[in-house]
Amino acid sequence: MSLIPATHTTETLTRRFSDPVINSVIDVFKYFVGTTAELEKIVEVDEAPRFEKSSAIEVNGPGKGIVVVNVPRELVSQAVSMLIDEELADDEHVLTDFACELSNMIAGQAKKAVDHMGFQLGHPTVIETEQIDTLYPPEAGSRCGIFQTGIGPLAVYFGFVGQLGDIIDYEHETAERKRLIVIDQDEMNRALFKGLLHERYRVQTAASIEEAFMEAALNPPDLILLDLDGAEGNHAESVKYIKESPLTRGVEVLVMTSNRSTTSIIQAFNHGASDYILKSDFTKQILVGKIERAFGRIPVVKEVVSTIN
Repeated sequence: MSLIPATHTTETLTRRFSDPVINSVIDVFKYFVGTTAELEKIVEVDEAPRFEKSSAIEVNGPGKGIVVVNVPRELVSQAVSMLIDEELADDEHVLTDFACELSNMIAGQAKKAVDHMGFQLGHPTVIETEQIDTLYPPEAGSRCGIFQTGIGPLAVYFGFVGQLGDIIDYEHETAERKRLIVIDQDEMNRALFKGLLHERYRVQTAASIEEAFMEAALNPPDLILLDLDGAEGNHAESVKYIKESPLTRGVEVLVMTSNRSTTSIIQAFNHGASDYILKSDFTKQILVGKIERAFGRIPVVKEVVSTIN
């Protein structure tokens, strides 16, 4: 793997890596903690506040880095009271463990968005807040995002040290990106797929076929990613509506299902689906590969038939 100058670290890697981390903080507080989180500002590490609870996440891959999630004790206490048990809100061991778990959730969300760059995130480790100053030398190109949440502020530090290997670059001009609509009844799933795909594609989400048609009327998509599983049962028939609508009849349709029964998959193919994904086998690489395959219009019907047989 070739090396690029360390000065490239500050201008490229930290910026690219920090964006998914910022998005993951917002998502974790919205979907897991149940409150709002907004990025207030980004500052230099030596200008950032210091809070009582800290945990560090090691980053490896083309570059070596550290992410530190630094939160006030009061924020953690409120979160424990909301999500676990009010009686445990003053237990220091519980608060320390929960602060670390909060970092783990943020890392889990960010991991889905940065794996395409070849990075691996480690498990969070509890550290003393005073250690933050020793983790980020000047050449690391470090930054700190200051967030305001519904239960208090927090700080997230990110930076890289040393030289970097080649970065897989999926940044295309917006005008060249394919446009996708993700149809899924589950709000968290919609946010997940948008987070996974937004750097490579122009992604819109919809909770229903009707909502997707409204979006398609404004911004015609190149591909629709449809969840076949829903409260009302199999949605394979929805593929038919998509392929018959003047708004979307020429659009590629990729379906997802957790049901290994071949019936819904065959129905979706009969109605015009391009390909399918089993949720049990789901990875970012498989998803992007299937989408690119659909755009390449490579036939996959024989592959499905052989799987069924």
